[in-house]
Amino acid sequence: MKANTSVDTTTATLNGNDIPVSATGKAPEVHHGEEDKGQNQGKPESELRAAARKRGLNLKQLAEQMGVNYGHLSSVANGRRPWTPMLRERAMAVLGEVPGQGVVYRQGGVVQGGESSYVRERARERGLTLRQVADRTGLSYGYVVQVSRGQRHLSPAAQARMESVLEAPVKAEAAQLPTVDPQALWERMDAHGWSQNEVARRAGISVSYLSQIMNGQRTPSGDVLRRLYEVLFAPTTQELVAPVELKVMAWKKGSRNGVVVKGAGGPGAGTIRTGGRVPWGAEVEFAYTSGYDSRGRLSVNHIVDERGYGVMLSKPETGTA
Repeated sequence: MKANTSVDTTTATLNGNDIPVSATGKAPEVHHGEEDKGQNQGKPESELRAAARKRGLNLKQLAEQMGVNYGHLSSVANGRRPWTPMLRERAMAVLGEVPGQGVVYRQGGVVQGGESSYVRERARERGLTLRQVADRTGLSYGYVVQVSRGQRHLSPAAQARMESVLEAPVKAEAAQLPTVDPQALWERMDAHGWSQNEVARRAGISVSYLSQIMNGQRTPSGDVLRRLYEVLFAPTTQELVAPVELKVMAWKKGSRNGVVVKGAGGPGAGTIRTGGRVPWGAEVEFAYTSGYDSRGRLSVNHIVDERGYGVMLSKPETGTA
């Protein structure tokens, strides 16, 4: 379906947006479809447009289903007008949510050569490589790479699968590279009493590679990040000396953090609870349960929250406007 255009002496209107007109008085030709993937430069996409696209709608179709003016809804999407109670109610009825106002996705080669993408770094935080993201989403590796660079458009179904795996909105844009926080690694090495050689052996990587990670010279792939996490953040022998039926959970929320311990205090003792409660919205750093098996041996079940891999990363602070 071709987009409708109207031409004047200086600009043409395409889907409600002004675009420059060439010296001949004609608007630049616009292509849609497979042939221009990786060619067009695209534009920022608002959260509202992204939410509509997930349900197979463009913004004009969404406006029709909501029974509101398209221009007014565009202004809301771009943050020029606020959400009103009426608009919120109608958006919720159609979308099942009230999206925020701002850019969440950019298409068209935003990530330049040599730059890492948001998608790649988000995968790294979850201990995944882009190939593993492709495997988990059922998409081809090449397609996922092109999407991360802003060279391919996602269908609503494909975007939903990627966001489910990444646990975040998909953004095709350059990312600030995270670096490993050496202090977090040293603390866990000290807790286990292991040398770099021992950690490298257990993680299945070379000692020189680990040394470069510890010195901030290299950022590990998602797969290596996960292996280091599984090796270093498993409870130590000392940390496993605990009462029966014990549950331990470490959490952080902003600048706050803590550990909650609860369970039975052993034969003849009552229940115990220390550390208060985990605040709503806090991120779990590690958690495990422990007890004794039928032979009296200590049994530990380490619960790994995949989001916890990011505990080893130290992201650069972003400036505030």
